[in-house]
Amino acid sequence: MTRIGVLADNHSRAADGSDVPQAVLDAFAGVDLIVHCGDSGSWRTLDRLETVAPVVGVTGGHNGTGSDKRITGDRRVIDVGGLRAGVAHDLVTLGLTTESAPTFTPVSDDLGKALATFFGEPIDILLYAGTHIARIAWASGILLVNGGSPTLPGDRPRPSLGTVAIVEVTEGIAAHNGAQYVKSASARIIELAKEPAVTS
Repeated sequence: MTRIGVLADNHSRAADGSDVPQAVLDAFAGVDLIVHCGDSGSWRTLDRLETVAPVVGVTGGHNGTGSDKRITGDRRVIDVGGLRAGVAHDLVTLGLTTESAPTFTPVSDDLGKALATFFGEPIDILLYAGTHIARIAWASGILLVNGGSPTLPGDRPRPSLGTVAIVEVTEGIAAHNGAQYVKSASARIIELAKEPAVTS
């Protein structure tokens, strides 16, 4: 099994990334990779996350100063346990949806084809952000995952800790005309806490 942590929209203000809550690091304990879907604020946020697992990500909105080798522009495709995951920030700004929250409204009637064109190849999983509201759904055979925001959640009073997501890819054997390996993906939202976040 491959497990990845997914987050975005933390808008870190601390130069050293120390305002990424410990609850995020705890939630990601044991993951193989952390994917940041944009609005990280300081790039040092990535350093703090990297104390748990390797980090990759995309730009979006509020980014660190200069460049960072872990960030590859506004989109990327990564391998997650043999499945292809497309990573992007704000789907409305990128022209893929007319709305991403509260409803998910793709611009194209064929979301799978639109995403394949956007990313340059077909994908199995879409990791996206920009809404500050967590969501897991399926569309066109693609797992859609938005981890929300750990620090600025859009669905509760501020200051409150919000959410992140965990995506798991498992491999099994399906019996159909002989044994075949099948990969499947699932995701879950992690509620970091119900109590207010510590603010500085």
